[in-house]
Amino acid sequence: MGCQGKIKWYNVCMDIAEKIREKKIKGYLTVNKRIIYEGAIYHVTQRAPGKELLFIEEGDYLRFLYLLKNASQKFSLDIFCFALLSNHLHILLRINQENLSEAMKNVFERYADYFNVKYKRKGHVFSGRYRASLCNDDNYLLAASIYIHLNPYRAGLCKYFEDYRWSSIDLYLTKHEKNTFVKFSEILLALNNSIDEARKEYRKLLEEGTKIKSSKVLDFFSIKRIIRETVRHVKKITGKDSENLDRLIDDIKTKKRVVSSQDKKARKYLIEQLLANGYSVEEIGDTLFMSRASFYRIMKQNKSDLFCLLGKG
Repeated sequence: MGCQGKIKWYNVCMDIAEKIREKKIKGYLTVNKRIIYEGAIYHVTQRAPGKELLFIEEGDYLRFLYLLKNASQKFSLDIFCFALLSNHLHILLRINQENLSEAMKNVFERYADYFNVKYKRKGHVFSGRYRASLCNDDNYLLAASIYIHLNPYRAGLCKYFEDYRWSSIDLYLTKHEKNTFVKFSEILLALNNSIDEARKEYRKLLEEGTKIKSSKVLDFFSIKRIIRETVRHVKKITGKDSENLDRLIDDIKTKKRVVSSQDKKARKYLIEQLLANGYSVEEIGDTLFMSRASFYRIMKQNKSDLFCLLGKG
């Protein structure tokens, strides 16, 4: 990419970042590292290369949690929930400074050093750079926490979702409030002003989430799909619905031809909402019976201009 192309791409990213700040784009988006701003909430994922392991024994899990707690204090992070699995991990957090990259580098590099020294090994502990998806809507924030807490259950690591030890799920379900660095109450209070009642409602969401079919593979398109499905359950139980996408989709799909200026604007608006809700170009095409060429023609932008919004930057 030439100098002019980089400048254009950077400006597009900054424009999207500004729209996110102003709540003009809502949902769950995989974002480029440039779209980082104070107060933003991210679902961070990281994994081991291939079939390697991140955690082998109890002390490894405890060491990572110690480093995460240390980083939350040092970098002013609000940790909402987490799940540590043998070969990958999930963290839901808010940054109060524009320092997501520095904070994650601190945690992952320190853990990698610990792991290599302990097991007398060399090489990469993590499979490349972490991934971060922005949660810019209350429904998606709740859904991301549900997805994270059900991840060990879906992976077959426990018979009942509440039994997994190396996640924050116990804080969300039990009355005994431990001294913890995890700010679980903020998510629970979004469900109900009573923590006890909120825990009951959160359990219902978890139970509904277990009904969603999913792959055990850590694939980001699968994550987005499962979170979108979870959002539907969140909206059904909480009654919170920011956009009736199903209605908008049906309105467009019932039209044999989109000819009028009003219908074209409605279709473009719907595509923008689907993008903001984490749909890929392929998924939008399947949903609206639209080719990739039609998608880019309607959006009137080049593929490279949309990469940062689609999480491919």
